[in-house]
Amino acid sequence: MGEIPRENFEARIENAPLAARGFFESVMEHFDKRNSVKVHFTDTNSGDLRLAVPGEILGQRRLRNFATMYWQTSKHVVFARTFLSPDELSLFGILNSKETSNGEPLNSEVRMDAEVWRYGTLTFIRALEAAHFAFLSKHENN
Repeated sequence: MGEIPRENFEARIENAPLAARGFFESVMEHFDKRNSVKVHFTDTNSGDLRLAVPGEILGQRRLRNFATMYWQTSKHVVFARTFLSPDELSLFGILNSKETSNGEPLNSEVRMDAEVWRYGTLTFIRALEAAHFAFLSKHENN
């Protein structure tokens, strides 16, 4: 699980608008510096970006995602799932999110249009920080 998923993710966003590519780059750069977050990629949805807590922080063996996101090429939106609820996301001005379906470990999903990926990157990063903190808080005693 290394270079190929990342290459697929990068190929997926290659023809996205510059601001959308910058959105993903900003998210990656922000969290890549943190010991408590692992930025990784999978081949899900032909290449997605995931933010996870390393298992050793939680006393587990595997990564636990608190956010996933990818570029929906046909709709020109960033699709994201986070550990925050739709109500919690709305506190950051991330509107139109909805609860995820049964069996999905993340609590909300949202399609973010150009308004967010052009002008709301820092706001979304703050929401992701809140998702990270909420995830750690919920799992620190498990």
